[in-house]
Amino acid sequence: MRLICPNCDAQYEVPTEVVPTEGRDVQCSNCGQTWFQHHPDHVPPTGEEAAAIAIPENEERVEISTQPQRKEIDPAVADILRQEAEHEAEIREQENTGLESQPDLGLDDDVEDEAARRAREARERMARMRGEEIEATTSAAALGSRRDLLPDIEEINSTLRSTNDRQFATDESGVAPSRKKRGFKRGFMAVVIIAIILAAVYIFAPDIAKAVPQVDPYLSNFVALVDQARAWLDGQLQGLAKWLDATAASQNNG
Repeated sequence: MRLICPNCDAQYEVPTEVVPTEGRDVQCSNCGQTWFQHHPDHVPPTGEEAAAIAIPENEERVEISTQPQRKEIDPAVADILRQEAEHEAEIREQENTGLESQPDLGLDDDVEDEAARRAREARERMARMRGEEIEATTSAAALGSRRDLLPDIEEINSTLRSTNDRQFATDESGVAPSRKKRGFKRGFMAVVIIAIILAAVYIFAPDIAKAVPQVDPYLSNFVALVDQARAWLDGQLQGLAKWLDATAASQNNG
């Protein structure tokens, strides 16, 4: 059995047994095209052969009617529809009669000639223009009166600025003394605390040196410096005392 690729026309010779009677899918190893191969003994008829097959003449043909069967309307429903149609017809007839019986509106009697119509339109335009001018004048006057009624924004801003300045000045004058007092108290307390700490270190220097031998040199220098200050202060106080005694004695002798 010979297989021919429909894509690249490659030909293959294969045994007939590899293709079953119902056919199978085969693939070309050259281009990869896949197609369905029929068994050589069971090839289906082509379109022309199938058309050549005659239909038996004695076969009965069934004619299908394309027109749907009409359904009959219920008599009660038909009666209701008929009454509604008659009612609508009566309403239309009454409306037409009413329109025909309207009296003449007399439009022909009120028709103006061309000159009178133009004069009337001109008068109306002038009246409208005057009305617009009057309205514009009235609106301008009303706007001016509204502006007079409203307060001046510049005056409000200046008043607010002056009020804020006064408040700020009052706040500064009231806050500054309190800040100075608090600063003086804090400075004085800091000096007192430092003096107490130095006095405690000077008094308990031997005990601290025993407890922490590493700070003994620093404590010794600190104690010597304090002793020198005490001696200098003692000399100054003695000199002041002698000067006061001499001054008092000279005043007494004089």
